Amino acid sequence: MLKMLAAAIALLGLGYATARAAPPDTTSMPQLALPQATPPEPVVAGPVFSFTATAATDYVFRGISQTENGAAVFGSARVAYSDVYAGVGIENVDFHNSTTAEYDLSAGWTPVVDGFRFDLGVVRYGYIDQPAHTEIDTAEVKAVVLHDFGPVTLGGAVYYSGNYFGSHRDDVYGEGRASYRITPKLTVSGAAGRQSGGLSDHTTWNAGVTYSFIKHLSLDLRYADTDQHDLGKTYRSHFTASIAAAF
Repeated sequence: MLKMLAAAIALLGLGYATARAAPPDTTSMPQLALPQATPPEPVVAGPVFSFTATAATDYVFRGISQTENGAAVFGSARVAYSDVYAGVGIENVDFHNSTTAEYDLSAGWTPVVDGFRFDLGVVRYGYIDQPAHTEIDTAEVKAVVLHDFGPVTLGGAVYYSGNYFGSHRDDVYGEGRASYRITPKLTVSGAAGRQSGGLSDHTTWNAGVTYSFIKHLSLDLRYADTDQHDLGKTYRSHFTASIAAAF
């Protein structure tokens, strides 16, 4: 089973500003990293390093299970300097073949314009132990925007690939996102999007709650689904629990 991507919100008004604050990196498992209504971070003189480790009951990426509804473990690292960043992540996958893991490489620019936080960059999805004569590694360009309205954060994302998982076809994924901070520790969030092109077209959506019960540690409970149940169990509804440690 190949990773599926979905489509949607257009981004307007890109520009340059001196403020520095990056939206959450949603390269890997975005349904467990939806936008939080957090204030912009202050400018830091030197490079800033961050690390995340996540354990989940399933790896659901844009509505599709990447682990045949099995458990998943994720690790990522990121370095940011001013308003540019680079990151790397790795997670297990199960495509019913020899492929054992996915690794993600990303880089981008994160300007802030009149309170709108942008993430403009590129992502490469690579796969370890692919079957012989198979090449599904995929690169995308992305544009993400978020804006806080008090405790509410609204945003959208668009991803584009010119060669979707070896199909030699264009693919566009877009998504609208929203979150509401109930308390400093408790946030509800959701997203809906559409994939067009590539290997298939489908709509996906998810909703859930994230609770940061101690510093650096959070629990996410999330429901996800698609409109293509006839394509198999990996496209059907999923309830996922995950715990993440971020430093």
